[in-house]
This record gives sequence, C-alpha cells and structure tokens, in this order.
Amino acid sequence: MKDNNSKSVSVYISGYTNEKSVGIYQYMFDTTTGTLTPKGLAVETQNPSYFCLHQSNQHMYVVNEIGDFQGQETGAVSVFTRNKETGRLTLINQQPSGGADPCHAVCDATGNYVLVANYTGGSAAVFPVISPGSPDSSLAPFVSNSIHSDLYQATGGVPDRQEKPHVHSIDLDPIAQHYAFANDLGCDVLATYKFDRHGSGQLIPHSTFHFPKGSGPRHLRFAPNHNNFCYVVTELSNDVYMLEFNFHEGKFYQVQKIHALPEDFVGTNLGSEIDISPNGKFLYVSMRGYDAITIFEIDERTAKLSLVGYQKTGGMHPRHFTIDPTGNFLLVGNKDSDNVVVFKMNQQTGALTQVSSIEHVQPTCIQFWE
Repeated sequence: MKDNNSKSVSVYISGYTNEKSVGIYQYMFDTTTGTLTPKGLAVETQNPSYFCLHQSNQHMYVVNEIGDFQGQETGAVSVFTRNKETGRLTLINQQPSGGADPCHAVCDATGNYVLVANYTGGSAAVFPVISPGSPDSSLAPFVSNSIHSDLYQATGGVPDRQEKPHVHSIDLDPIAQHYAFANDLGCDVLATYKFDRHGSGQLIPHSTFHFPKGSGPRHLRFAPNHNNFCYVVTELSNDVYMLEFNFHEGKFYQVQKIHALPEDFVGTNLGSEIDISPNGKFLYVSMRGYDAITIFEIDERTAKLSLVGYQKTGGMHPRHFTIDPTGNFLLVGNKDSDNVVVFKMNQQTGALTQVSSIEHVQPTCIQFWE
C-alpha cells in the first residue's frame, strides 16, 4: 500500500551518449521508499555530461562535452525549458562554450549568469542570461573566458593527465558570490577570481591556492554550517583538503588534509564527486576504482573531518552522486556499470544503506527538479 505521506519528485539523469543513450532522461523519485520510476527520454542532446538549473525553476543549462561545435574547436552550452505537465525538455538555444569538453556549470544567485568550466579547453567562461525569469529566456555568448594557459603552468605530476590546464569545476562563494573558484586538475591550483555579477560578468584573477604536484583538484563544497570552510577532492591523489577562505583577502589557507582511500587499498583510483549532508554533519566523497563512497564526519565546532567509513556503491566508476530534497537519500551514478543506486542516509551516523537500483547507461549527472 502506498504511504499517503509519500511524495514523488522529478529527477533528471544525463550522461555520455551512444547507441543506447541519446540524451537526458526523466524519472520520478519516491521520497518515502527511495525508488526511481522511469518516465522516458526528456530530450535528445549530445554528451550532456553535466547540467544546472536556473533559480526561476524554468530552465536547465546543459554542458555538451564535445570538442567540435559548429565547426569550432569547442564544446557547447544548451538551454532547455521544461513542460511542467510532461517533464519533457525543449531546446531554446545553444552557445559555444569557449573551449573543448565543458564538464561543469553553475548558475549565479541573481539568475543573470551561467559559469562554465571547459576541461580540455582549460578555461572558465561566463554567459549572460537573456531575460532571466522569462519563459523564453536564452543564453547570450560568453562575456568572459579566462584561459588558464595564459595564467598558470601545468605541473606534469601525472604526465598523461597534467600535460596542460584542465579546468574541472567552477563554483561561487556561498555568501555574496563576489568570488568564483576554478579547480584546475592540470595545474594543481584552485584559482580564485573576483566575479562582477552585478555588472559586466567579468572574471578577474585574484589569488591561487597551490596543491602538491600530482594532486589533480576536481570538485569542492563549502560547509553549510561554516561558510568560510570548504572541502576539495583531488582526483589524482585521492585526498580531501579542508581549506579556510578569508573573504577579506580573497585567499584560501589549508587547515587539514585527509586521505579518502583505505590504507590497504592497492590499485588505480580516481577521486570524483563531493557533497555534504543538508544537516551539515557528514561529508561524502566518491572513489572510482575502489568503487565506494567515503564517509567523513564534520566536527560541529571546528569543521574538521574524521573518517566514518566506506560504502561500496553497488557498481563501477561512481562518477556522480546527489542527495534528494528531503536529505534522506543519496543517489549514485555508476558510469561503467550502467546503473544508479539509491542509499538511505542515517542522519545520526552518516551510514548509507542500499534500498534500490536501476539500470541507466553511463550516468554522469543526477539532479532533482521539483
């Protein structure tokens, strides 16, 4: 019998496209049971490896992780609107991303800009939103594109991965969004920019935090209960760095470094996604190779991390995961085993318990859209 208090919310899952997967797919998620019900293809689009949602809840911005768009050596950013009755998506417009293989994007709080990280292109680009909040809102060409090869040197710590700049993520500070942060895997730097979000949208280089050679910083999350602290997962060294951001100086300082793999692990692994439980008590990091989620507790007073344990993800290569709107479930996309696994989150201990699993080809991004 269905729980009368249960609620179903829309969740969209995207990934690399091939003969089995052609774009972005919609599911309904039961927030009581943790089960996913497929609703079918939402839209066809090439290699939608990541997407973000506009604050108006009307538009989705998708990065198409490709290296050739309209005859240019660049990827694309696609804007879609949603039919609220069917959940299907309709393309509004596309823009060149400013570099090859865009892999990450974020919308600013004003709703006026979308920021994109170009991995192979090694740049961070800013796109103005035309008529934000309007049903016909579209995306203008980029107004700023910071080319990291003009600013930083690749470290070559891992020669086949750090031969040039590789911008893997772009984020904004959680207080006023006056700063933007770009993790560059190839240069082992976290670049801080001043972001003119109330004006021209320009990214102005401001400061850098340098990781040890061969670290490969990938993604970051700020602590919800401690806005001056953030955590960075490094893809190549499989560490989590706790950094303190001085908002006055616009600089990061290291507080803690903790390894995210068991001491006895032998083999190849790549750190991937990082996120924090809504209650701010636990941090989760996905490990591709060990194929597990590493769980850390966040100290209520100092925000430092201590290891809780590891949870196998029920598949291979957990590239991305997300937490549902209730904060009770964590959904993991196992790219190389073509499945999405749902875990119940223990609010007191941070432990994860598997409750369901579905097949989905090469999932790389999972986002709820209520």
